[in-house]
Amino acid sequence: MTVSRRSLLRSAAAVVPAMAIGGALSGVASGATRAAPWQVFPIAGGSSSWYRFSRISFAPDGTAKALGTDNYFTDGPLGPIEQDPLVWSFNGTGWSGAGFADDTRPLNGITVTGPADAWAVGEKWDRVQKFDVPQLLRWNGTAWTNSMTGAESFARPSQVSGTGSDVWVVGSARESYAIPAVLRRDGSSWAPVSLPGTLGTATLLTVQVVAANDVWVAGSVGTSGARRSLVMHWNGSSWTVLPAPFGTAVGQVTSLLVKGGQCWAGGSAANRGAVAVWNGSAWSARNPALSGISEVTQLAEYGSTEVWVSGTGLTLQRWNGSAWSEAEGPQAAPLVVGALATGPDGALWIAGSKETSSSTSYFFAKLPATA
Repeated sequence: MTVSRRSLLRSAAAVVPAMAIGGALSGVASGATRAAPWQVFPIAGGSSSWYRFSRISFAPDGTAKALGTDNYFTDGPLGPIEQDPLVWSFNGTGWSGAGFADDTRPLNGITVTGPADAWAVGEKWDRVQKFDVPQLLRWNGTAWTNSMTGAESFARPSQVSGTGSDVWVVGSARESYAIPAVLRRDGSSWAPVSLPGTLGTATLLTVQVVAANDVWVAGSVGTSGARRSLVMHWNGSSWTVLPAPFGTAVGQVTSLLVKGGQCWAGGSAANRGAVAVWNGSAWSARNPALSGISEVTQLAEYGSTEVWVSGTGLTLQRWNGSAWSEAEGPQAAPLVVGALATGPDGALWIAGSKETSSSTSYFFAKLPATA
């Protein structure tokens, strides 16, 4: 794929250096602590568009890619606002980015399995046939190519995760968006993974691959007002469907974090943001106690005890092992945090923006690992 003039990040042709930001920041909850100052990588915005970030994924060597969108006003057939996908790349020193040619849908997920190997999933508007077609895109270190061969039965990819050559994609089957589907790529080809026969109607929204015999998939089961949160675990040969992490409440799981033998699930329950932790035998609620939260969309670990979250209507929050508090970000609140991730060195990364009445600034930021 080539870079389009619309999607090209004009200000990001060169690698963006970091700035260290330390000291106390206004708008930060009392008691918030950090091991070292944030390192901020500023990004200049476009002259006629605005950016949003959704995912960050790291390779074992510390390089990374981040997924986002370039949003702009248009009079086109897809509505008054179009969203072109963007991918930013981190080379260990700074970030640079580019978009996709002729793409008119945001991508949903991205995973980096090596310094020259990454996958991104989503849909693309077919301008000739006038409907969405699925995309499984692969980065080979030089260019992105569509790698749908062998996955033609897949209709709507929701998320992707992988480790080494083992890559998993979750979403829905071509027969119906109500039929869940899982694909696995082991080396050179895609193969469907059979799901539990008792699953029924389900929507698969996220996946985390820890190892070939340790894969977590989540979303919701049921339809409309009866849907409940769903988490399943693959042990290398079979599935275990866990109890609903948010109980009987109408909801879904949109983010997963596996750490220290526990699985953290974030999402929504009864139209409120929700978090629960699985200890191997039962779920425990860990809901941030803030009003106005409609969904938890990102989870990341920091150090041995902390878990950080962001989401819709949610300021950046940190769990210190016993309670939630507002986290100290790289700039004074309010911030829009679109993506959270933990690097292989233990550093915490965020991507987002700071908006005022007169301007918007964009950034990546790194909180170095704790000692």
